[in-house]
Amino acid sequence: MVTTSFYYGAVAIFVATGWLAILSSQPLLVSGIFYLNLFALTLYDLRYFRLPNLLTATLAIVGAVFVWLNPQYSFVDHLIGAAIGLLLFPTLNWFYRRYRRRDGIGLGDAKLLAGLGLWLGWQALPPLLLMASISGLIFAFVKYLSGPKESKSDSLAQPLPFGAFLCLAGWLIWLFFPF
Repeated sequence: MVTTSFYYGAVAIFVATGWLAILSSQPLLVSGIFYLNLFALTLYDLRYFRLPNLLTATLAIVGAVFVWLNPQYSFVDHLIGAAIGLLLFPTLNWFYRRYRRRDGIGLGDAKLLAGLGLWLGWQALPPLLLMASISGLIFAFVKYLSGPKESKSDSLAQPLPFGAFLCLAGWLIWLFFPF
């Protein structure tokens, strides 16, 4: 589990990015709905290391409806994004499990990435994964450096709530790099 100080720090970062919606060219109401869903997913993943199906399904359904109702977006590109998102993580996990003999990434992350693919399109997935990975590595590095010296090796074995970093990256791409 994420320690309390890191939990509050990560939540503070996500809350601090919420106001950025007013600087974006995206519709404010839709951005608010997207943000609230991502924020709920972030809180849940940081706390329980799970992403509930209800929240990931809501993200996907609202994203599909939004893209469907806006002719400026290619619905096919966004469906491809959902398909890639849904297949990428289980494929990576299959290789990881063959190598390490345990799961390395949850299926909730795959469903989240599928929902983000519906919202953002397949073109946004490479920068989204890069941003999420970099922010996750920074989080893990800071957590490692700030932990007690005797538990440093233990901190490397702890799981990382990657869904929270996917949410943050998805939010920032939605606001400033619309595809």
